[in-house]
Amino acid sequence: MNKKKILFVSTRSPFSNIFSGDRQRAKEIIGHFNKKNNLEVVYSDNFKGKKNLKVKHFFFKRNLLDRIFGLVNSLFKLEPLQLGFFYSKKVDNFLKLNHHRYHTIIFHLIRSAQYLPKNFHGKKILEMTDLMSKNYDQIVDSYSKFNLLKYIYILEKHFVKKYEINSLKNFDKIVLASKNDLKKTELKNYKKFVEIPNIVKVNNNIYNFKNSNKKILFIGNLNYLPNRKACKNFMEKILPEINKIYPDIEFHIIGEIKIQDKFFFEKVDRVHVHGPLKKLDNLIKGAICGICNVEIATGTQMKMLTYMSYGLPCISSYLSFKNTAFIKNKEILVYSNNLEFIKKIQILKENKNMSTKISYNSYSALKKKYNHSKVFNIYNKII
Repeated sequence: MNKKKILFVSTRSPFSNIFSGDRQRAKEIIGHFNKKNNLEVVYSDNFKGKKNLKVKHFFFKRNLLDRIFGLVNSLFKLEPLQLGFFYSKKVDNFLKLNHHRYHTIIFHLIRSAQYLPKNFHGKKILEMTDLMSKNYDQIVDSYSKFNLLKYIYILEKHFVKKYEINSLKNFDKIVLASKNDLKKTELKNYKKFVEIPNIVKVNNNIYNFKNSNKKILFIGNLNYLPNRKACKNFMEKILPEINKIYPDIEFHIIGEIKIQDKFFFEKVDRVHVHGPLKKLDNLIKGAICGICNVEIATGTQMKMLTYMSYGLPCISSYLSFKNTAFIKNKEILVYSNNLEFIKKIQILKENKNMSTKISYNSYSALKKKYNHSKVFNIYNKII
């Protein structure tokens, strides 16, 4: 069987160790197709990221002036602002000059769709992952009408929604982690969409219930608004109530974060901010659970899968849970309000049988429902 020549196009370094759901997904896709095909990666970023000798890649640096010019240009053209923010003229030129060398090009997230050459005749795949316009609906609702950001996001939502619809015309297949995002949208009947769930490396189940466990974990990119709001909400409304019952419980945040956010978060008692970490083993040991309390969510949250990959019990908001394939309160504990959230934490803190059961069920379900081979069999068929 002849190897296919595949190009993966990204607007950020997929080789970075910084945890974010889209980067993790990109790494898995690159790793899979690099095994049996001739895969190359082209990307732009402020930094090159970890050097990866196993994948042939082309890196083009992007600076602050590029971003400012791109934003102004996008606004002038009435396009999503994120297109201009992540645009690289060098990547654009690379695609125009080299697209004929590839059988398939995978464009990662809608902001990379702008690089699609008009005269490319191979397979065109848009790895959309999540429906961004649906995400913006929730972000807009989260802001007060007196907040200027609300109106910036309303504008961006309008641009993104239009861009998503136009993208359907240009690609052979559009990949989503969950088709649930398409419900109640005008895109629901389009046949180009393919559902390919997120996958995560399954680690050793190292969770061990102990009465002395005192860590509650949150994994995510804190530069992403929904994650930042989720952590702030937990610190302000949940942790103080939990500490009234269990004074020693701590909140540990793992992921990329701005210096100023780290400073203000760590001023809160019993909050520890670790930044991005390569390994979580030391934090999993002594942990009660991982939480996914984001209230602005589309698709399956990678943080949930990461907790489960270590056997760590997960507590999720209903909004984050509803797009998963897991069973409520059997594989993931789910809450609908703050009082329920606190009660779920109490259960995992005190009840060994329930904690061990959730750990076993979630770990087993992850291996079964998000099996690497099963998931990528779908991707193999569309490449």
